[in-house]
Parts: sequence; structure tokens; C-alpha cells
Amino acid sequence: MSNKEFEETKQCVLFMCSVTLKTIILVMVFGYGLLYAVLNTAQAADLRAETIIDSSSVHVSDIFSDVPSTKNVVLGNAPQPGQTIILNAKTLQRIANMYDIDWKSQSNADQIILQRSSQTINADAMLEALKKDLQAKGLGGEFGVSISNVAPLITLPGDAPATVEVSQISYTPGRDVFTAVLAAPSAANPIKTLSVSGLIEKMKDIPVLRTSLKNGDIIGSSDIEWVSVAERRMLHDTVIDADHLIGRTPIRAVDANMPVRTRDIISPQLIARGDEVLIQFVSNGMSLSARGKAMQNGAEGERIRVLNLSSNQSLQAEITGDKVVKVQ
Repeated sequence: MSNKEFEETKQCVLFMCSVTLKTIILVMVFGYGLLYAVLNTAQAADLRAETIIDSSSVHVSDIFSDVPSTKNVVLGNAPQPGQTIILNAKTLQRIANMYDIDWKSQSNADQIILQRSSQTINADAMLEALKKDLQAKGLGGEFGVSISNVAPLITLPGDAPATVEVSQISYTPGRDVFTAVLAAPSAANPIKTLSVSGLIEKMKDIPVLRTSLKNGDIIGSSDIEWVSVAERRMLHDTVIDADHLIGRTPIRAVDANMPVRTRDIISPQLIARGDEVLIQFVSNGMSLSARGKAMQNGAEGERIRVLNLSSNQSLQAEITGDKVVKVQ
């Protein structure tokens, strides 16, 4: 190979190596750029619209999605159970900047609502716990309890058991008042407590109407159900025997599930003035009958005036059935 050919070959090799090196550099630059773009995209975070928080603390991931575990730190205390807080755009951007979260506020309207999960202990659960505790202390018979000093409601965190117990109670047998401290979810774990006072009431089962009835409706056994009411709330003429309701009719409309008073009901009218009636005469074991005419309205057991159509004599007679009266 001549010197000229050798030089030409050398220059060609050097050129090829130069092109190859540039290609490698370009590929590496492109690869690193692509990797950076992928990683940068993976770290981008989105703002959540609303978050229900079960714990007592607010974390970065409660506000933004796709937050790396290394950046998911505690920001502060969560709202009280059942309460909410709202973070505005300025606060959100400050948090994103402080913890290097790839998020930019798009407008001043950006916000997030953080709500603490909760559950409530209602009055029924509290009254049941009080009644159970009083029974354990020897209070017998049918009785109910009522809370008079506060609204009977306890709000617990959403992850706590929805239970309540009596941690303290003061009750003197023979009296109708009590004071107590309720603890939820338990006396051993009193996340929330409530001091209460109230009344102990003797209860009695009484018959009431299942549905509202009006005058002319005859009360039957199927119209009656039993409810338990406090004796102190019963009036002196409250009906306590279902037999005193069956076969009667309201004087005016009587509401369902309400105590019925004797003055609210009457026997249904069996005879109207002007009705033709059967008059039965009963004396010394003998019984006679005659046609008559009612001079008054009347219900079973009431005495009305009737006219004997045979003798044209006015008589006092007791109504014993539908269009039937008896004279003794």
C-alpha cells in the first residue's frame, strides 16, 4: 500500500469513529432527556377535590395524589370528627413549594375540602346503656329513662367503635332522678364523655289506636295495639283496658298511637230518633214484645223514650241492641 493510500484509509477510519462517537453522544443525550421527562411526569401531582380523613392527622397525600412516600409527611392535626376545613389556592401552593410537590395552582379558585370521618352515638343508645346500668344496680319493674340537661349526642371519630357505656352513675332507690357520666366507645377507652342527668319514669302498657279513626268508625280488636307510656304522663281517665275500646266509636277524630281518654269514645248510636224499634217487656220471667217508635237517639246501654204504637203510650226503655229496647 502506497503512502497516499495509507493516509486516505487513516482519514476514513478517523471520520467513521468521529461519526460513531457523535451518534453515541446524541443517543445518550436523547435517552437521558427521555428518562428525565418520564421521571418528571411520574412525579407530577394532582390536587384532590375532597378528602375524608380517618386519622387524627393530615398528610400531604390527603391533599395531592401520586405523592412519593418520602414526601408524605404530616402537615398538622385533622379537623374534629364530623368537621371540615378548606385550604385555598395560596395555602396549597405554599404546601407544594415547601415539600417539593410538582403542582402549580391554575387559579385562585383552587381549593380542597378536608372532612374528618365521624359517627354518632344517639339518644336511644345512651338511654339503653343507662337503663341497663340501673337494672344492674337493682332497679326493677317496667321503667324508662330520659335525659333532661343536655342534647343526647356524642360524636366519635369514624374509626372508633360506635358504642357507649356508663362510667359513673348516682341513683337513690325510691327517687326518680339520676346523674351519670357516659363514656364512648367504652369506660375503659373514653374518647368522649358526656355528663347527663334525667328522670326515671315508671311505665305502663296501654291500648291505643293503630290508625286514626273518626266518629262512626267502630273500633275492633284489629284496630288496637299496645304502647308503653310513662305513668306520670297518663291522665286519670286514660283507657287502660282494650275491652273498653272494642265496639266503641270516637266522639271525634282520635289520632293513632296516642292515649285514649274515656271521654273521647262512646258506644255507637244504635237507634236514631224516628226509627221503628222492637220493644221487649220483661217481668216476672215473662217476655212480651211490641212495635214502637224511638223518640230520641241512643247507643247501647242508654235509656231513651219510645212510643208504644199499640197503646200510644210513651215509655222509658234501655237500648239492648240494634233497634231493640227493653222495658222492665
